[in-house]
Amino acid sequence: MGSDALAVVYQHYLTQEPFRQHDENTYLLSAKAGSGNIKRVTTYSGIEIVYSQINYSEPCPTFFASNIPIIELQFALSGARYVDISGQEYTLSTGQGALLMMRDFEAWFHPPAQENYTSFALGIPISLFNYAGAQLATKCIRFKDILGHRVFKPIVFQLDHRIRTMIDSLIVELNNPYRSSLMMEATALEILNRFMIQLFDLAPIPAGFSREDIRKLHTAREIMEVCMVEPPSLLALSKQVGLNDFKLKKGFKALFGTTVFEYLRQIRLDNAMKLLRHQENNVTEAAIAVGYSNISAFSQQFYRKFGVKPSEMKK
Repeated sequence: MGSDALAVVYQHYLTQEPFRQHDENTYLLSAKAGSGNIKRVTTYSGIEIVYSQINYSEPCPTFFASNIPIIELQFALSGARYVDISGQEYTLSTGQGALLMMRDFEAWFHPPAQENYTSFALGIPISLFNYAGAQLATKCIRFKDILGHRVFKPIVFQLDHRIRTMIDSLIVELNNPYRSSLMMEATALEILNRFMIQLFDLAPIPAGFSREDIRKLHTAREIMEVCMVEPPSLLALSKQVGLNDFKLKKGFKALFGTTVFEYLRQIRLDNAMKLLRHQENNVTEAAIAVGYSNISAFSQQFYRKFGVKPSEMKK
């Protein structure tokens, strides 16, 4: 399926009742149904980036059907939504994500009423998914092989800190009239790449490491994300995950392409950028909030990563 066909599917769904198109990238919920809007951007490679902020005043089930195959990465940020897809029940709770594969389907969407419902989604062209699968795996991963004869297949997962940070950066850009389409495309592709490796177990196993070692390395990364303000030492981290420090350092670099503390620096700076973009903190507050005590070092590292001084983000 071409990316143009995917864009037609999204445009058709987002212009059905109770929605109407407000401008090129915004779709409004009708006042009688509630309040809120949906923001949508289509990237050069055909990825559909969609962010929904909706509050329905009453239950408002909506119907949608398509004979066009669809792949979507969905992320529930607040509120849960129940969906019946061709007789198969599907619920995504807050803090969860899912890779959805569908074709020739009929769906009833049942969003929550009198509750803020926010979600983020990436619609992935089949051709792009198949290309990524061929590049990442020794054996080709293709949409039709995974779905088989089924109409619908969900693969549910929990959101981690890094993915939530990337999603937040895309949401900021969706609401920015001077958005960088190139940066949005790069972030969307990074999210797709990360989940294909994670969900289909495509990460190469470094020599001398087992699958259990790989699981422990993923745990180490999650610990650094959660504890970025007061991170454990390398020795303490190795004890937490059950790997010796040499194996932790070697495996982390081989698996994630960076050292443990380079990764820590990345997530700290990403979070600082988010705080500054949202205008929630001044430079000193943002630096301290992500774990920096040396503001000068923070400013230098921020400039090296983003090419702009943190103080300029507040102007």
